[in-house]
Amino acid sequence: MKKFLYIAAMTLMLAGCSEDYKDWAEPQSNPQGTEVTFGTAATPTEVDLIDYAQLPAGTSTVKVCNMTIPTCNDTSYYAETYIILDGTEYVLTNDGCMDAAALNEYVVAHYGRALEQHDIPATVKWVMTNGTTATTLTSGEFMIHVILAPLTIPDLWYIVGAGDNSWNNRGMEDVGVSLVPLYGTPGSVTILKYVGYFPARKAFKIIHTPGDKSDQFSMVGGAIVRNNGEGQNIRVTDAGYYEITIDTDKDLMTLEKVDITPGVYTMIGIPGAYQGWNPAGNLMTAVSTKAENHDWIVKDFTITESSELKFAADGDWAINWGGGSEAFPLGMGTQDGKNMVATPGTYTVMFNDILGYYYFMEQ
Repeated sequence: MKKFLYIAAMTLMLAGCSEDYKDWAEPQSNPQGTEVTFGTAATPTEVDLIDYAQLPAGTSTVKVCNMTIPTCNDTSYYAETYIILDGTEYVLTNDGCMDAAALNEYVVAHYGRALEQHDIPATVKWVMTNGTTATTLTSGEFMIHVILAPLTIPDLWYIVGAGDNSWNNRGMEDVGVSLVPLYGTPGSVTILKYVGYFPARKAFKIIHTPGDKSDQFSMVGGAIVRNNGEGQNIRVTDAGYYEITIDTDKDLMTLEKVDITPGVYTMIGIPGAYQGWNPAGNLMTAVSTKAENHDWIVKDFTITESSELKFAADGDWAINWGGGSEAFPLGMGTQDGKNMVATPGTYTVMFNDILGYYYFMEQ
């Protein structure tokens, strides 16, 4: 019996070895897959000058290049396309368009607002992916040619009865004297604001056109309304700081007292590279002569070549306002903000030291 079991076991072992040997002698194999290959990352060709002043209203994208997307022998791959400007990536459409606002912001940040042609080096990056694996292809360098549109000074309104308190309204010669402008808020030309100090029972009106009182905001029936010049004076009850806001789209004006304690300065200068960065030079004139002043003006302010500049208080750098290269000819200055870049010209400059808002109005 034992001999029989031994023979049976040996038979099974030999059978198992025979099968293993057969698999080894005739190994199975999987066919090798097709290698994934990609076409050439050809350098895009340049397009015509992008002139922002000529773009139709509401334009959201601009064409920055003509390009051919690299091909792939595997149809499961598709291209995600980006344009690279100074190391920053922006989404690019397959027909070579990018976001118009993004390109405008890039130009302003790197070149300022000077109204001249800027030639910007760029490359295109294609990420070829099937959703699981990816490879990156990058083009050679090409140029984008751009010129910005000038910023538009908003349609201004003016406080009459403030300033030197004379109520003169003869024309533009009274701007910065008896007429104090409201300021366009950053990013909007339809919302105007002003913040300043008003003595108790201070009376004023707001007019649209210097030298004309036919279009104004005044009091009618206890409400502030836009009317034909027949309204009564607007009057604050208590002394303090008040914010005036006008929505020119809706013809609405609001007047609110604000709880602030702003600095009060004896002088404001406009130091810059054009005059050796002297904070006590190129002084502005205080507008209000009858009460606490926070508005400043200088007329015939001339820049003969592009220059960085700021606003500075009391002949020192402790209090200064900068707006960055994008903030010319109007904007909001902030403490220790970046230098503004002024373009050549002759300007009337207005500045409110509470809001930090300013205008460089070309004469």
